[in-house]
Amino acid sequence: MENKDLYSAKHNAEPLVSIQALNACRILVINGKGGAGKTTISTNLAAWLAHRGERTSLLDADPQGSSNFWVKRRDAELPPVYGIKLDANSRTTNSFQMRAPKSTRWLVTDAPPGLCGPALDDLVRDHDLILVPVMPSDIDIRTSARFIGELLLTQNMRRNRRPLAVVANRAKQQTNAWGRLEKFLLSLNIPYPTTLRDSQNYVRAYSEGRGIVDYPQQSHLRDRNDWETLIRWIDAQNISNAWWKEKLTLTTPPEKGSELA
Repeated sequence: MENKDLYSAKHNAEPLVSIQALNACRILVINGKGGAGKTTISTNLAAWLAHRGERTSLLDADPQGSSNFWVKRRDAELPPVYGIKLDANSRTTNSFQMRAPKSTRWLVTDAPPGLCGPALDDLVRDHDLILVPVMPSDIDIRTSARFIGELLLTQNMRRNRRPLAVVANRAKQQTNAWGRLEKFLLSLNIPYPTTLRDSQNYVRAYSEGRGIVDYPQQSHLRDRNDWETLIRWIDAQNISNAWWKEKLTLTTPPEKGSELA
């Protein structure tokens, strides 16, 4: 049996639980329109978190199924990512489909475009942290501004504000478009932890079922640095998560002179 088959068999034996019941950090990658780079961010984020040795699941809720395609292309020798595909035409309910292995510690959701009203509010409810990718074009900036406004007004965001950040995607710095995007981001008073450059590295990575983190460090150093900045921001927001607190307790060495030292 191949490694990929062994991995599948292991997870088939592990109970699946609702994503609401996971003891995990659930990250929603969302924008109001298609083509903003949700799949690029979702797949690379899942690959990076899996590399840390923490069980990672990737939920593809976009009808295009691009993230699910990426999971299927992922090599068995790479750190595994458990894929979940939400099928609108399935006879089973969305809530039944939105289940992940109980051991999942990171859930990344590639959201469908065009969500609004109760559907948007429900997806916000089921996640702990939100990333909004924005492309450096006038139409993307205007659409994203409206969407972020609607996102902040959902009942679940008003009731319990989740950490929210914007990720500038496919940006070419020192251009007029980048200048307008930067001005827009500063006006939001919302953090934008990193900027992902317009690079063929991401096109290649997607076609091979990989993330930037899956390539040799030196060959992708610039892109890796962008991701390290985003990961640090995510970790800082996740400090209140129960399993993350336990991880920090177990991995942080005792202070010198303490009883445990």
